[in-house]
Amino acid sequence: MTRQEFDLGNSKKGSFAFSSFRIKLPQILANVAANLLVLDLCMAIAFTTVLIAATLDAKEDLSINENQASWLGSIAFICQPIGSLISGLIVEFFGRKWSMILVNIPFLAGWLLYCFSTSITTLFTANIILGMGIGFMEAPIMTYLGETCQPHLRALITSFPGITCQISVFVVFLMGNITDWRTAAGMNAALPIITVLYTLMMPETPIWLLSRGRYEDAEKALCWLRGWVTPDVVSEEFNQLVMYSNAVNKTNFPVTTVGPVTSRTQEGRSPRITEGYENKGFELDSTATGDVQQSKATMSDYQSELRDDDNSAHCSLDRWKEMLKPQTLRPLGIVNPCFFLLHWGGLSSIKPYLVHVLQNFGLGEAASWTTVGSGVTSVAGGVCLFVLVHWVGKRKLSLVALAGSAACCLVITIYSYIVLRPGGATDQAVPWVPLTMVVMLAFFNSLFFYIPWNWLSEIFPFRTRGISSGFSAAMCYVFLFAASKTYLDMEQNLQIYGSFLIFTAINVLGFFFVYWRVPDTEGKTLVEIEAYFSR
Repeated sequence: MTRQEFDLGNSKKGSFAFSSFRIKLPQILANVAANLLVLDLCMAIAFTTVLIAATLDAKEDLSINENQASWLGSIAFICQPIGSLISGLIVEFFGRKWSMILVNIPFLAGWLLYCFSTSITTLFTANIILGMGIGFMEAPIMTYLGETCQPHLRALITSFPGITCQISVFVVFLMGNITDWRTAAGMNAALPIITVLYTLMMPETPIWLLSRGRYEDAEKALCWLRGWVTPDVVSEEFNQLVMYSNAVNKTNFPVTTVGPVTSRTQEGRSPRITEGYENKGFELDSTATGDVQQSKATMSDYQSELRDDDNSAHCSLDRWKEMLKPQTLRPLGIVNPCFFLLHWGGLSSIKPYLVHVLQNFGLGEAASWTTVGSGVTSVAGGVCLFVLVHWVGKRKLSLVALAGSAACCLVITIYSYIVLRPGGATDQAVPWVPLTMVVMLAFFNSLFFYIPWNWLSEIFPFRTRGISSGFSAAMCYVFLFAASKTYLDMEQNLQIYGSFLIFTAINVLGFFFVYWRVPDTEGKTLVEIEAYFSR
């Protein structure tokens, strides 16, 4: 097993060697909590596909018409921005950990309402509650992921929720074929309870604890996250964290950037001295050998810039002013267009009505099980993202996903124009062609699905990370609502070929947007990324 050193520079204590597995394990365990939330989130989104397929013009139990189906498949998405905007504020007040615990309350309520619903109104109520819960959980998930892992692990750890999401979609589609929708909802109600119990055992993020002046707790959390080590082992990284917190929150906790760094002096504690150093993004990149400096920007650069601001860093007005600065606006101009591309690229629009669309392609009763096949390829896409992102990078994978999605939508456009349009050559129908393209579209969509969320966790500056993440998550679901709500109308007015022609054009435009506008952030610390967007 490989071993890894926490280098304490010229400290007389020397170096501490620990196995790479020991260093990575607590970060993985902490982020399992976030993945449990992702599991619940994506199950709620995918459940509408099962629910609509089971209740649309149903002969027994609850039954909905096509107009009600279009609202049931989309109304949760317009409620999610409300939860997202609130979550951006709540995550700053309660912290990342407790926000991740609180979001389970609406999920438990929503699943139970689905399970015991007696009317269409109850179905919509459950959908709205789950929609707000989905929006509420986005900011806590992504900020927790970004603030608990080291730079060299961030790409892998923040990509794993992509696999989790696609697995949850597959499980929901499978449950929809082997059991009824009420039983599926009742089984899903157990997940929020499991998530709460697990998250209670996890630490809060050190950077949030420092922003609240809880230095002892922040040190304990960092020791936990770096392998259950003693404070001496993480002293350098903790001092980096303190300097970063001092700069962004304008506190006066005693730290310097030149010469010895006095860690802290608190009642009942002795000061500890370690060597001065450049800031590496408050996370020690332990993959480096010897020299771990990757950024030319030191914290003194940020401190001198931030001293020009007003001293009320925690004031809500000050936070909103930060939203108008380039280091926030430029990331917003990347993340939000990518969310638009994600949801208007084809699959998100048709997912609530996937069984209906596949039946239009002539698949008949096999359409329901075909959704399970699309779930399998979605898992494959998530696995590819997880495996390749560290070596290929998110930007290149985005280009591949958008190009592949454009090709799939173009083939469906051509096929639908030739075969499915009024007066088309229906005798030449070959259902496996659109079936293959839909399955491949699911693969490319899942390959791109979690990349904008990865960017959301790392490219916003700390002082606006909660608000910016909440706003971007809100916009994500505005786009998703518009895409899913309008699809049936698009299909009716433009036919299937016209709808997929629009999806093709959007994917092509998205390819060029990512190529020209999106930087590569792989291996960069959070401070380096913030410095890039501050230019």
